[in-house]
This record gives sequence, C-alpha cells and structure tokens, in this order.
Amino acid sequence: MNGIGIEEYGDEQQLKMITVETEPLGPEDLLITIKASGVNPVDWKVREGLLREAFPYRLPLILGWDAAGIVAAAGSKVTDFKVGDDVFFRPEMEKQGTYADEIVVPARFVAPMPRGLTYVEAASLPLVGLTVWQALVEAGNVQAGDKVLILGGSGGIGSAAIQLAKARGAYVAATTSSKNIEFVRALGADEVLAYDRGSLNTATEFDFMLDTLGGEPYGDALKFMKYGGKVATIVSERDAVRSAAADVLEQERQLTVSFVFTRPDGTNMNHIRELVEAKKLKPVVTEVFPLTVDGVRAAHQLSRSGRTRGKIVLSNE
Repeated sequence: MNGIGIEEYGDEQQLKMITVETEPLGPEDLLITIKASGVNPVDWKVREGLLREAFPYRLPLILGWDAAGIVAAAGSKVTDFKVGDDVFFRPEMEKQGTYADEIVVPARFVAPMPRGLTYVEAASLPLVGLTVWQALVEAGNVQAGDKVLILGGSGGIGSAAIQLAKARGAYVAATTSSKNIEFVRALGADEVLAYDRGSLNTATEFDFMLDTLGGEPYGDALKFMKYGGKVATIVSERDAVRSAAADVLEQERQLTVSFVFTRPDGTNMNHIRELVEAKKLKPVVTEVFPLTVDGVRAAHQLSRSGRTRGKIVLSNE
C-alpha cells in the first residue's frame, strides 16, 4: 500500500510518501480501494508521538483511521460484501491507516456507504459517528425527553452529537463560540451557550453531557448536571489538565463518568448509515484537501488549530 505517513515522530515536515506491504487478505477481510479519508485530531497526535505509549507503532506508519472507498476483493468467508460495493469504515488504530491507496480491513468493521453520499461525505462519518453512538447510546443511553449538553458543538464530534441526540428525541444544548451560534442552531440545538460571552449560564439541568473539551470548560459545565446524571468524555489526561472542581462536582452529583475511545464496529456503522438515509444525520464537511503530502500537512495544521467546523477530509480523486 502506498500512502502518506511518517518514518519518525515529529511535526508536519515529517509527513512523506510511504510504501508498506499490504496485509494479506484473510478469509473474513476486505481489500478496499480508498477514495477519501477523514482527518481527526488523533492523526496528528499519533504523528507527534503523543500516543506512542498507548499505540507502540513500528514505523514507518501510514496515518489516518477514517475512510470510504470501493471493495476491490473479498475474503472467502465474506458474504455481506462483494467487489465493487461502496463502503465506509474505521479500521483498527493499531495498524496502518487510510491516507493510502488501499487497505485490508476485517469485514466486521465495514458498512455499506449511505445512499446519496459522495466518498468525501462518507469518509467524514466513521470516527465521529462511532464516537457519538458509543458515547450517547452505549454510555449515556440517551432517550426521548432527556436533556443533553454537548461541549464543543461546532467541531466534528459535536456537530454529529447534536444531530444524534435530536434523532433520539432529546433536548439539546451545546457550547460554542459566538461566531458559531447560528451554525450550531442549524444542526438542531435547542439551546446554544456561547463561552466567549462571559461565564456559561443556563437554567437547564442535564441528564447527560458529552465532553469534547476537558479542562476548565468541563469543570465549569458539571454544575449544570442533574444528581445521578451521566457523562461521557473523549478527553484524556494527556489532552487537557483536569479542572480542580471536577472531582468535587462529580462526587457531589453522584455522576457516572465514562471515557470513550472509539472502537471499530460494523454494527454501529450500520446504525449511522440508517440515520443518514433517514435524513436524521448529515455529514458536515467544511474543508477538503487532496491526499498529497502538502494536502495532509495543510489538513493537520488546520486540525491542530482547533478552529474547524465539522470535518476535514482528504480526497484521493
């Protein structure tokens, strides 16, 4: 497989063309020709070496774990897919990634691409879709009538989470900057809290919170949680310094707090596909770069800025 990745950890200048052996096709695998790859903060964190303890990769490494493409070959035991099928998927983080021309992935991690989407749109969905499903549904068990607070409503995770929470019948509030208020409201948020207009204030008490920010914003938001509520966070201690108030408020309110690190899951991917086809979840792609060294460098710089709306995608077409 030919792709873009690193031979050693470092800044964007370490990104280069990489060639590694494509894994052999197993009986339960698919060989997929990649047409587009999503870009996520985990990509540049891996590149910088911030996750080397959690994922002790053997370099060289092709980056990216979020894609859409076409089935080029199917293992002998695969019955749900055939050559020529359009698919989208999140592969295993422990292996080579999707900034590439092709990849071998277990079929159980793959789902048919939602009807009506381009490859770029479909590639924007796997990681964010899986994250919000596993946070809101599996960890939070969000139900109709629940009150949900989403920290960081304009980002890739937040924009998908607003839509999923609304699809499940919840009342949704989201934090964002004042310039993104209308963007977040258009995604379906019932209440928008602008963090750059002074301290957050709301009369709503929330059953569930999705934290994509950590640090002080997370500690401040805990005061809005109901006693016995649930919290899912995607922020680890390496991502943000934990607020001094967090431990106290979590205990005072007897909150159930879950850390969510997205796992590949074809069943969940099919849930996302169904939501898209039912017009309850739409891709939010705001930047598309070519799948070239310069394109990946620009995409990583933009992702690292933390100022993106929705998703960044690399196109291989």
